[in-house]
Amino acid sequence: MEGSKILVILEDFDLRIKITEILTIGKYNVKSTHSGKQAIDIIRKNPVDVIISGINVSEIDGFGVLRVVNKFMETAGISFIMLLTSKDYDLARRVMELGADGYLMDPFDDGELLNQVEVRLRKKRLQHELFLKQHTQLRNIHNSRDDMSWLRSRFEGSLPRKFKKNQVLYYRGERRALGLHYILSGKIKTYVADAAGNVLITGVYGPHEYFGLQGTLLGTENKEIAEAIDSTEILTIPFAEVQHLITDYPEIFSVFAKDLAQTLSERDEKLLDIAYYSVRKRIAKAIIGLTKLGHDAENGRFILPRYDLACLVGIATETLSRVLGDFTKEGLIEKDGNNIIVLDINSLMMMKN
Repeated sequence: MEGSKILVILEDFDLRIKITEILTIGKYNVKSTHSGKQAIDIIRKNPVDVIISGINVSEIDGFGVLRVVNKFMETAGISFIMLLTSKDYDLARRVMELGADGYLMDPFDDGELLNQVEVRLRKKRLQHELFLKQHTQLRNIHNSRDDMSWLRSRFEGSLPRKFKKNQVLYYRGERRALGLHYILSGKIKTYVADAAGNVLITGVYGPHEYFGLQGTLLGTENKEIAEAIDSTEILTIPFAEVQHLITDYPEIFSVFAKDLAQTLSERDEKLLDIAYYSVRKRIAKAIIGLTKLGHDAENGRFILPRYDLACLVGIATETLSRVLGDFTKEGLIEKDGNNIIVLDINSLMMMKN
């Protein structure tokens, strides 16, 4: 890239002049010095794009300059090419282990030198373009009316997995399938169960929703059991990839935190309902919630097995059947097998405690 700033650090005057002339002809902006200490002063005052340094330079050697460059945030992005005066591959390996971006063995021709420099500059340019792309995507996250629309696009590269009705995706306490799971079709329930087999459903998820956030953020194990309510297709971002996603896009963590806080708020409300609301009121709220969430909801219709609806509310199946029978007689709902069709949502919303 024409005009890029290059610093040459070499004790050998003739070699320093040779490299400077080659790079100048290549239309680079070149500075040179024989001193490692002076080189550090130069890059601190006016950072460069590439450093070409020998090992044996005065005051501070090439290894010392390399360590200083990599130590500070403002200089760590400078590409560093070490010039070796012998074909010592053990030394070359040590140079790379210390953090150099490349090395050049003397003797070399003009083409080798220019190619080394151009490769480093091209890499730097691509990294800058990637940063700008990520920054633009992050702005899009905050500008989007739907914060999760950007995250949903990240699932597109994974292959869907199919689960049969009642098939368990993972159990509580397992690291298996730890990650974020996005539903293409079907429904998933998450739940906890005690030793006696009592079940409380903590969430019901349908198409275009995701689950598994709590275990993924904790990074230890799944905190619930996940099971397919009916035939389901799921896309998954594994735990390790989610960690990379958070590292690459730190601001996405705020989206996760917001979503997790919303989930915890809904669970707190559910516990309050169990403590203080009547069974009729709790069932009415559950029906409204499932209908509004759109789990196969068309014209106020949703499908959920009777047992699952009872576990979602936290009551016995027999109690649920009795109350649903009352709602049917009162003209609030209509039952068609596992189908529940809401006829009077306003009355359900105004249900007295």
